[in-house]
Amino acid sequence: MLDGDEVCSVAEAGSAKTAGHRRAVPALEFRNWGYRHASRRDFAVRGLNLAVQPGEHVLLLGASGIGKSTILCGAAGLLGDDEGPVRETDEGDVMAVEDADGGVTEGSIAVAGVPVHRAQGKVGLVLQDPDAQAVFQRLGDNVAFGPENLDVPRDEIWRRVDDALDAVGMRGVQLTRSVMHLSGGQMQRLAVAGALAMQPDVLLLDEPTANLDPDGVDQVVAAVGDALELTGATMVMVEHRADAWIDLVDRVVVLGATDDGEGGGDAGIVPGQDGRRTVVVADGRPEDIFADPSIDFAGLGIWVPERYRRAGDAIGAIHTADEPDYPAWRGTGEPVLTTSGLAIGRNGQPIASHLDLEFRAGQITALVGANGAGKSTLSLTLAGLLEPVTGEVVAAASLADGARGTWPVDWTSRQLASRISYVFQNPEHQFATSTVLDEVMLGPVRTGMAEADARQLATGLLRRFRLDQYAAANPYTLSGGEKRRLTVAAALAAAPRVLILDEPTFGQDRRTWMQIAELIHSLRGDGVSIVVVTHDRDLVTALDAKVIELVPEQCTAEWNGAGREPVPAAGGQDRPGRDSRKQNRRETVVPVTQVNERYEEPKSSSRSACLASINPVFRLGGAFLVSLPMLLSLDWVSAGVACLLEFLVLAAIGIRPWRAIRSTWPVFIGAPCSALAVLLYGKSGGDVWWQWGMMLVTDRSAELAVATALRIVAIGMPAIIAVLGIDATDLADGFSELLRLPDRFVYGGLAGMRLFSVLQDDWTALTASRRSRGLGDDSKIRQFFPQAFALLVLSIRRSTTLATAMQARGFGGTGPRSHARASEVHVRDWIFLAASLAIPVLALVATAVNGTFSFFGN
Repeated sequence: MLDGDEVCSVAEAGSAKTAGHRRAVPALEFRNWGYRHASRRDFAVRGLNLAVQPGEHVLLLGASGIGKSTILCGAAGLLGDDEGPVRETDEGDVMAVEDADGGVTEGSIAVAGVPVHRAQGKVGLVLQDPDAQAVFQRLGDNVAFGPENLDVPRDEIWRRVDDALDAVGMRGVQLTRSVMHLSGGQMQRLAVAGALAMQPDVLLLDEPTANLDPDGVDQVVAAVGDALELTGATMVMVEHRADAWIDLVDRVVVLGATDDGEGGGDAGIVPGQDGRRTVVVADGRPEDIFADPSIDFAGLGIWVPERYRRAGDAIGAIHTADEPDYPAWRGTGEPVLTTSGLAIGRNGQPIASHLDLEFRAGQITALVGANGAGKSTLSLTLAGLLEPVTGEVVAAASLADGARGTWPVDWTSRQLASRISYVFQNPEHQFATSTVLDEVMLGPVRTGMAEADARQLATGLLRRFRLDQYAAANPYTLSGGEKRRLTVAAALAAAPRVLILDEPTFGQDRRTWMQIAELIHSLRGDGVSIVVVTHDRDLVTALDAKVIELVPEQCTAEWNGAGREPVPAAGGQDRPGRDSRKQNRRETVVPVTQVNERYEEPKSSSRSACLASINPVFRLGGAFLVSLPMLLSLDWVSAGVACLLEFLVLAAIGIRPWRAIRSTWPVFIGAPCSALAVLLYGKSGGDVWWQWGMMLVTDRSAELAVATALRIVAIGMPAIIAVLGIDATDLADGFSELLRLPDRFVYGGLAGMRLFSVLQDDWTALTASRRSRGLGDDSKIRQFFPQAFALLVLSIRRSTTLATAMQARGFGGTGPRSHARASEVHVRDWIFLAASLAIPVLALVATAVNGTFSFFGN
């Protein structure tokens, strides 16, 4: 570890090496900058001084938790305010400003000499969480959003969209594909495409390829490289595993922390108390930094790129003194979990079929494959959290001992928690308690361990995962890498017989990566069968895992046709590995449908082609025009005439009466119920038909009841059919372009609507998570409220991150904004409005001629 003087000398040396490339006005400059999040006691970053010159490509390195993501968010103008209460600090002339959320900013950030909050659109950011960056429902609209906010012409927008998607390997994916049907890796590619389409002056990347398959990594790196060469943009990137990026990097900045910034303390791993400052441990060219023997990369948790690795830097198979005498890829004994004729998929649509697989005690199995191939779907099915499409998943008698049947999907929640633990891809779906310590204690307590023993076990695990200082913190306040470590620790605490981990090493530095890998490896000595869903080939090598690879059917056909290695049609045959690293294990190939060729039928905005062709704003206006005039009179003649005309018009445009009734069934339930109330308690008059207590049926009440039922149908049916199926994005475009409503109001509301659909998936994931953790056996009412609270927390956090993502795409600026989708108005739209108004007018004329007009029922 370096002391304070060494830190300063290394930083000065690094600065000198790059001084020749520097200009008067940096593209990005931090001056004594720091930020403390509202929910935390300590500063995430403090006292940072760093200048990045135009055109530089900077790799930012440091331990997990050092504040790298905070630095990028600050550089994108997403943290703090320009104005707010000024606080006194002990940092000399450094100004501290408290923002509206309670966060505190010290110092300043400038983009090309302009304060960062006034440089909107100049900086593009790819956040660590790809789900947080999807603003709209349709894939193409998300890529177009940034250029729209920068007022790029419409034709140019769609050219950029096509180029960006092609660059990240998503050519052929429909622009109308719902983002809800994309995998996590595909969402990450989409986020990168959205940033590239903006063509920003400064491109900030926060682990942009950490969750991508190898082909996806190559495509994204090439795309970013082409974009940088074309635009001359500056790049600042945070990436733990930088091998694929190293040819694009011309400067490496290594971050650490020191006690007081005056040489009085060590350059530590992560900032602790407020007195600790973020420092530049090293700064210079990659070949100089990685060749510097004075820098303890392992101690700082930094992965050294392969070309610069020294003895001890490489990752090999993990070996321990007390490990079993059988290889991890083989395991021992009988299978604890098998599949027979299994087909996996969602909503009854299989993506892989006829799977006959085995998972043995003491065996480590890696599920690998392209993004979207179905790895998470297969792992959830194995864990008893997702119903198979066909076939079965069967547990061995030793695993199912005492459980209900041998299918994990049939087990109770407590039975499942003590046998199969699952670590979810999104850590926040797994959190069920209010503190980090309780989160780790939950599994052991639910499976019967005494609370004192559970606390001791949890404390030890937190210490091993470097989370013990956060024991009393709320899990949601941790960094991305810390959340991942917490979920792995919580799963290990339950001591399951089968452990399934979905991307367990995502976002980890080298130290925490090794800790997770060693812990996973050590479990096989206890007879645990471990399944790891991963793109991390170093992890596969370290664990010496058996590989089950999900491969597109076309690729397996090409291998067979070329006379290459034998590929099992049903995924049931082992074959030797294709490179030297795999020579000591076997690989099973599972054919799946091509990801980019999974066609999603575009959703029509109406069952009627005529109605679907109407501008959404005009459809909404027609719904009001056909309904509101009917409120003027409560009589059966106008209501009856309107109903008759509506059914005739709907039939003429292709919506038959039965289809109209099915589409608006709540109206046809509400109408007779309301009519019954009016019949029994409405205005009386004429002959008395029946009376019992306060209930009285007369000529007048019967007439009003019929009129009420007909009017509800006349108002509700056409209004619902007119707006049913309208695409929210198209409607928002119409509001903005035709009605000139404020973009903040329109597109903020649209983003909120997408949030509702995301929360539906969150609810499903929370339900599965609670079942996996032993919380799914309580009554529906007891389950509902804690889960609803968790969903509320998620919704608040998603709302915040969604607003952040929109701001990162240049939304909310004061300049003009273009529209990628034209909201066009045709003659048929005006005809639709006229016809919508004609129906109630004719009905009211008919009742006036008949002499039954009743103004508001009087």
